Amino acid sequence: MIALVIVGVAGYSVYRNRQATAALEKQQLADIGAAAEAAGCGSVQEEKATGAGDHTSDLVDYSVVPPSFGPHNPSIDDSGNHFYTASDRPEVERLVHNLEHGWTIVWYDETIAEDADQLRQLKATGEKFDAGGGDPKSNVIIAPWTEEDGGGRPIPDGKHIALTHWSIHQPVYKEPAPGDPPPESFGVSLYCDTFSGEALDDFMKKYPYDDAPEGFIWHR
Repeated sequence: MIALVIVGVAGYSVYRNRQATAALEKQQLADIGAAAEAAGCGSVQEEKATGAGDHTSDLVDYSVVPPSFGPHNPSIDDSGNHFYTASDRPEVERLVHNLEHGWTIVWYDETIAEDADQLRQLKATGEKFDAGGGDPKSNVIIAPWTEEDGGGRPIPDGKHIALTHWSIHQPVYKEPAPGDPPPESFGVSLYCDTFSGEALDDFMKKYPYDDAPEGFIWHR
């Protein structure tokens, strides 16, 4: 009898979590999580980027963590997944290749991973982007930044969320001709205390999917 009660309680908890996630999915992105002004976000940090077209199968020691640019795996993450946990996330170097293609990455640390409400918000946000299918406006990956990443370096400034994008400060509509040098590019990062769908929405509007060294691929 006790075992049945425990199973019943666990099943009800899973049911309630699914209901809460489904309710979040129905909200506008800007309404999920904290308001931008309440999320403890700093100002956008910008670094001149290197590594465009620099493919490697080795581990990379990135100068900025979580990375917003740099050498990267020859393959992108083309799984179609928008939300990952520490157990299924692709290697960091593969995600950096996605950055070169114009994706935005939302990194979250263990503090967020251990907070059921925060994790539910991130998962619901990922599922909202899942619904976008192949629309490049949904090019967002939500992924953990763990203690094993970056040589143990945490998200800066004591923050727990990082938004990163590899920008050229303008959308690209024309593919460069063979032999043309890559455009000047910049790694941009925004660090926050907590997740804010509004902050993410604003960040994506400022740095859209085709604002990247290889953003032209979305206009072929």
